[in-house]
Amino acid sequence: MSMQIPEGFVPQFTKGDRLRKARELTGLSATEFGKDIGVSRNSISRAENGDTEPRRMLMLAWAMRSGVSLKWLETGEAPSPDGDGASGESGGDDLHSSEWAPRDSNPEPAD
Repeated sequence: MSMQIPEGFVPQFTKGDRLRKARELTGLSATEFGKDIGVSRNSISRAENGDTEPRRMLMLAWAMRSGVSLKWLETGEAPSPDGDGASGESGGDDLHSSEWAPRDSNPEPAD
């Protein structure tokens, strides 16, 4: 049985869905991803399942490790393409104005 999807339909994802999708982009299991960002597999699973509200530091680490926009992870809104913060927010600290977290191609510590 297939469902007819209306043209222009935009799926809505929960924060947990977005966290899971970002982790899956890395190709890492919950255990591996958690190890990389310094939390347990259970913490990753609880965040992805929506059982807990991730703290800001976890969201920052998630964005940095996955290379996915912090704004999208937190709100589901795509960052503005010109990076001017045109989402209606004015001013603020640098944590809110940075649109993309750089993805480290070599997450191992430097020698």
